[in-house]
Amino acid sequence: MGGDFGPSVAVPAALKCLAAHPELHVVLVGDQAKIKPYLIGQPGAAGKRLELLHTEISVEDTTKPESVLRKYKDSSMYLAVDLVRAKRVDACVSAGNTGALLLTGRHLLKTIPGISKPAIIVSIPAATASRRCYILDVGANINTDARQLLEFAVMGSVLASSLNNTPSPRIGLLNIGHEEHKGTEQIKLAAQLLESAAALNYIGFIEGNEIFGDKVDVVVCDGFAGNVTIKTSAGVVYVIEKFLKESATKSWLTRLFYIFASPLLRSLKAQIDPARFNGASLLGLQGIIVKSHGNALTEGFYYAIEQAIKEVTDDVPALISRKMSAFIDTDDSIEALTT
Repeated sequence: MGGDFGPSVAVPAALKCLAAHPELHVVLVGDQAKIKPYLIGQPGAAGKRLELLHTEISVEDTTKPESVLRKYKDSSMYLAVDLVRAKRVDACVSAGNTGALLLTGRHLLKTIPGISKPAIIVSIPAATASRRCYILDVGANINTDARQLLEFAVMGSVLASSLNNTPSPRIGLLNIGHEEHKGTEQIKLAAQLLESAAALNYIGFIEGNEIFGDKVDVVVCDGFAGNVTIKTSAGVVYVIEKFLKESATKSWLTRLFYIFASPLLRSLKAQIDPARFNGASLLGLQGIIVKSHGNALTEGFYYAIEQAIKEVTDDVPALISRKMSAFIDTDDSIEALTT
């Protein structure tokens, strides 16, 4: 389960999902002594669809990811991912150590044929309230080449189509400008590959100030740029909220304005509420893993489980595999572009 709050968040979120989905079965992996107090008084119907897999070993945030494969094979994280490998469950949701989860997933589930490395994708608010935008990679791969950026585009388009119900998601490549001559060599090569990919709805370069607009459904970038982008965005939301609260206390006029504007502010806060956008998918694996933010509360963890359910329903790994098969000759294309 992991995260800052462990079973106190994960168990109530799982129970909420069980109540919402009568066909759902959940396996809770962790220390039974810590889990069972949160199950007291639960209806029998939910209990019949709930299983406990006991282990007292856990992967901490300070644990080096590479040590998980050597020393933590009895940990809750490793066992949970192994349930996916063994097809005992359809997906794994964890709030634990991101690096360890990524490495464990890649080791046990392997990557989809045609995918060199998995990527982490997250959803972010878009200008249209009913729509989300997706950005990848956000931290799994710091250095990426043109081929990998193409893979990210394929995977991102599949997930956006699944979760947004968008038949042909618009894909943008994050860059420092719209001009063809701008960007790193790999970004410029990736742009050429994407332009020639008829199976993708590539609209061209997108700059940072356009990410939250209504221009694209998927933003493709390397893990360094993506991670900086989402963390900066989270910081901006925090600053705006703090600024509004501080402004409301400066005078009776600003307090009055704050009172009258409260319904609008609550609506705005709901649209950008981090809990609604919790759930980062580890795409490119032959199995489904959704990473919840470590400090997510029950509502946020619930949304992460809901995302996993949707990915299972649509069989996202199979969709990615089928779409990726159209790009098996991409390496030859890259060689042709660079010669």
